[in-house]
Amino acid sequence: MRAISTTMHHLIKPFLLMVLSFTLVTACYQPNSQTPSSLSENSDTTKACKVVQHALGETCIPANPQRIVILDEFYLLDTLSALDVKLVGYTPCQVCIPSELLSEFVVDVPKLGDMAAPSLEKIVSLKPDLILGLAWQEQFYPRLSEIAPTVMIEEPELNGFIPTLKYLAKILDKNELVDGILADYDRKISAFRQQFGEKLQDKTVSVIGVDATSFYVRKLGDNIYSQVMSDAGVQFSPAYETIKTNGYHPLNTEALTQWDADFLFVVRNYERHTEDFELLTQKPIWSTLDVVKNEQVHPMVLDVWGPITVNQFIDDLYEYFSNNL
Repeated sequence: MRAISTTMHHLIKPFLLMVLSFTLVTACYQPNSQTPSSLSENSDTTKACKVVQHALGETCIPANPQRIVILDEFYLLDTLSALDVKLVGYTPCQVCIPSELLSEFVVDVPKLGDMAAPSLEKIVSLKPDLILGLAWQEQFYPRLSEIAPTVMIEEPELNGFIPTLKYLAKILDKNELVDGILADYDRKISAFRQQFGEKLQDKTVSVIGVDATSFYVRKLGDNIYSQVMSDAGVQFSPAYETIKTNGYHPLNTEALTQWDADFLFVVRNYERHTEDFELLTQKPIWSTLDVVKNEQVHPMVLDVWGPITVNQFIDDLYEYFSNNL
């Protein structure tokens, strides 16, 4: 009997451990112990969620998520707001100049730490049924996936706001709104081209950024504002032909002359950039630029993230060129 008991003990122990492991994993993935409404109404669990592909793999998300948390204050907030999605929480950028245009969509919506350091504890407390983040936040993906189904989006700047819009609309069953959003964009672009197309044919534009001790430039197409300006028929400085890779390319002082143009837009997206810009423009070479002499330098916050801010950006371009052409 002792031998039989020992054998049974060795057989039962692994089985119990397997059951315990499965229970822990299940509990960890659904900490709020909430069952999607579709599951409670239909015993077929395969209809409770749908598998979507994303930047870090695939995830089965609720068919109709009701408690969405985002890890990005700009790209995702803009696009989801355009799709009439209400959020239960978001992570802001603590060092960025806030977007007044998007602030209305997060009134009374809890802040969950910072985009670069989201508070997992606060996210858990909101009991989300879907978390949306960006690919650069992948370090948080394993922990977030334990809280709720998590989808990480490819970088919207590289993909463009239209593919990002279509992707989010597809996974959230909001496709019916996309045509209207894109029609509004096309109308604005067409109106801008009709008004300024010929006037801008022989004019060049440079866009440079400010970062602490130097200016920088970016390849055309690896940011949304240059994609929109290209759609609008803006002609860029020939200096862009020298930029072959994505990312930030610092400009030393002497290189500024290569980016002289008829119009110069200076990007300032962080609070500290106002002081940085003032210091950089005190360098002697700055006053030698034709665009400076002609008073065509336009400092601005290029908060262009999705359909809402894109349309505002077109309006800003319209106003600017109306006053300077």
